[in-house]
Amino acid sequence: MRVFFRGRKKEREPRQAPPTLSLPRRSRRSQIARTILLVGLFAAFTSPGRRLAGAMARWADKHLTSLSEPESLTYSKVIAPFLGRLYRRAAEDVAIEFKGIGRGKRPTIVDIGCGTGELAVAISHRLRESRIVGIDSSPSMLLWASRHETTDGRLRFLVGDAVRLPFADGSVDMVVSTLSLHHWADPVGVMAEVNRVLRPGGCALIYDLGLLTLSPNKMARVTADAGIAPASVSFDRVHGGFLSRMFVRFRFDPDR
Repeated sequence: MRVFFRGRKKEREPRQAPPTLSLPRRSRRSQIARTILLVGLFAAFTSPGRRLAGAMARWADKHLTSLSEPESLTYSKVIAPFLGRLYRRAAEDVAIEFKGIGRGKRPTIVDIGCGTGELAVAISHRLRESRIVGIDSSPSMLLWASRHETTDGRLRFLVGDAVRLPFADGSVDMVVSTLSLHHWADPVGVMAEVNRVLRPGGCALIYDLGLLTLSPNKMARVTADAGIAPASVSFDRVHGGFLSRMFVRFRFDPDR
């Protein structure tokens, strides 16, 4: 008798999925960088791009730099560090200005719209004999700024309105402001106050985002309405790289 042994049925091998193509990490980063560059060029060199970029900047400014507690936390932890280069550049400009007018005395510097205090701190590191006062209308922002106050009063922060600065006439050596101008509800009133508190030989440096700020022609009308000669205000773009060039600076020199 023949005995047949049925062998075990051979199992089918699972079908392998077709290989997928994945870009190396460096290649993906390059693609992202090229995309950002193309978007930046579109925003910089086309009218629709500038309008779109301006609308996006206004939306972000409204939603991310509000004056309530959650947004001030966002500003302190996310936005302010991102703007560190601008603050350092502004602080260097202030230090350069004081090579002449601040020598031999303890100058007073006022930071309008000081926010969480990063610019005031950067200035204090460069001008250690100066007295710096930050003014902001947001108590929430100043809760963060107050961490930097010094016991000797060299660096302090006050809740205040830029159209009613708490300083005597001709008592301030320099006024500085970053990313505050486009928030001023009464720019004429603020410029009149800046003119009032500045000492002879003093000046104001006002930095703002180019997509949101006043145009040079609008600023000339503002200064004229404030009783200031338009020729005393100059306009230029901040230099120092792609990010820095997003910002502009108005320099106000009453003695000019």
